[in-house]
Amino acid sequence: MRVRIQHVEEKKQEEALLRLTGEDVCSAGLKEYIETDSWRMVSLSCRKGGEIHRVKSSDIFYVESVQEVQLIHAEGDVLETRERLYVLEKMLPSSFLRISRSVILNLDRVKRYRPLINGLMEVKLENGELVYISRKYLREVRDRILDSMNEGGISDDKEKFQE
Repeated sequence: MRVRIQHVEEKKQEEALLRLTGEDVCSAGLKEYIETDSWRMVSLSCRKGGEIHRVKSSDIFYVESVQEVQLIHAEGDVLETRERLYVLEKMLPSSFLRISRSVILNLDRVKRYRPLINGLMEVKLENGELVYISRKYLREVRDRILDSMNEGGISDDKEKFQE
């Protein structure tokens, strides 16, 4: 098997083409691995109580900026990093999306979306926490959610997204 990588301009859509004689469990797993951006999973160095911890991006529910410090809300823990929010936004996989001036959300950890009368959208996370999508970012988030539903990319999103 031969593997080639062709570089494209940053503004162009990345794509992967697999030419196979047949499909099997392994090729299906590889396809899912590429489509879900699993290969982009990163770990962040964070602090808590004077200790440094490594946190996998898949364990993060959301990142919140509070006075020069970014709070990483992860599986059962809140940790800190001084890395700027816009830097984290570029580092994290495509499942992370800005939902307000001070919050980046991991769409993979959402349990439910609920529109509110005031134009905001409430998001209930798998850990039970609630966060809110501001009006400024709502269109982009809604488009991403609907695109994922149409492509079948994020499982059960039709149930998560309540009009």
